[in-house]
Amino acid sequence: MTSTSWNTLGPLTVDNALPAVLCEELLRHFEHSAQRPRSYQGMVDQSMRNCEYGEVPEALANLVTAAVTPHVDAFFGVATYPVPGQPTLIYRYGPGVGFVTHHDEVTAQELERAATNGQPVIGGDLTTVLFLSGPYEYAGGALYFEEPPLDLRPAKGALVAFPATRAFMHGVRPITAGARYTVLARRFVKSSIPSAA
Repeated sequence: MTSTSWNTLGPLTVDNALPAVLCEELLRHFEHSAQRPRSYQGMVDQSMRNCEYGEVPEALANLVTAAVTPHVDAFFGVATYPVPGQPTLIYRYGPGVGFVTHHDEVTAQELERAATNGQPVIGGDLTTVLFLSGPYEYAGGALYFEEPPLDLRPAKGALVAFPATRAFMHGVRPITAGARYTVLARRFVKSSIPSAA
């Protein structure tokens, strides 16, 4: 039996990972919360990323965690958990550039800039993206990966998860109409789950 390391697997895609009622509750929260422009490498630059974010309250974040954990742990073959003290975020991408190709590793430059501009630093071993809007609600806006080459515009409630490493370069294609809402949370890997013999 060949063992594959969790940090080489992905992306995982799961339809209906979040129930519709939870998607709607998260969207309502976002619309009634404070939103701020989101940075790239600790700097707000709408020519590289056109996005606003809001923080998810703990009670809703716990529901997101409960929905995501079984799928992520089973696919990657490891036990994972949310990064302590790190917020779960809702992102809204409106018409514009989307988000240029990037990796999800935290950099020294990002940490330095975040210390002075109040932007959250979102680190961890795995990235989870949950779609709060379906592909009929916006034009463009695919979540794309360079390797393997892939463009994703999944249904509302879908989960996409992948290692937060330089091996998974990705971005968001430009959005030409509507708005694309997602929940982003990072997870730490706790341990390997032994496979059944």
